[in-house]
Amino acid sequence: MPARFVRNAAYAILDFIFPPSCLSCAAMVPAGRQRVCDSCWDSIERVSPVLPLYIETREKLVVSGEVESLVSLFVFEKEGAFQHIAHALKYNGYESLGVELGRRLGEAFRVVGEEGDVLIPIPLHKRKLRERGYNQAERIAHGVSMVTSIPVRTDLLRRTRFTQSQTTLTLEERKKNMEAAFEVRPGKEDDVKGRTIILIDDVITTGATIVACAATLRNAGALRIVASSAALAS
Repeated sequence: MPARFVRNAAYAILDFIFPPSCLSCAAMVPAGRQRVCDSCWDSIERVSPVLPLYIETREKLVVSGEVESLVSLFVFEKEGAFQHIAHALKYNGYESLGVELGRRLGEAFRVVGEEGDVLIPIPLHKRKLRERGYNQAERIAHGVSMVTSIPVRTDLLRRTRFTQSQTTLTLEERKKNMEAAFEVRPGKEDDVKGRTIILIDDVITTGATIVACAATLRNAGALRIVASSAALAS
């Protein structure tokens, strides 16, 4: 039996035995609600067009010549509520948190009026996908789709090279790490040509991964690339 199903079953049993608590602050959460309390959601700093981090990140992406715009929702702060949410999503199997993040991000798309033809989550290498059991960016993309009705396509772009974690790398090392790491799947070029594509990730820091994906899609004929993430990090 796949590990993810065992893990999810274990969480369901624990939730049945013990009243659910917030994954960030441990406060009690009403039954049937997401595993993050309203106070913790409200405590996360929101991205705005005048936020220096947003301006800096958007400029990095646009200067690359591959990305036209950026939509993001939260600011990633160490030891803050978002970090707890992101950790639970990526490493503890709470896939529903990805969908909830996506719904909230989808509302941000509606507010700014940004549109696209398809949503493409940043793909994981098949080795990483086997280890985790799911792609957290794909879960976020499905949440965005629920709000915007933009279809999610996971069959257009793939990661061809297993890359080391970007966390401890410099900007230049991140760029090198992403070289030739993605490709448009053979036979899918016509589904990319002339399209406005929204790339979805959980957190954007330097933007190296987004730019690498965007360049691959632009080389295949994509008309416009919009970068998007649940959060921005410095």
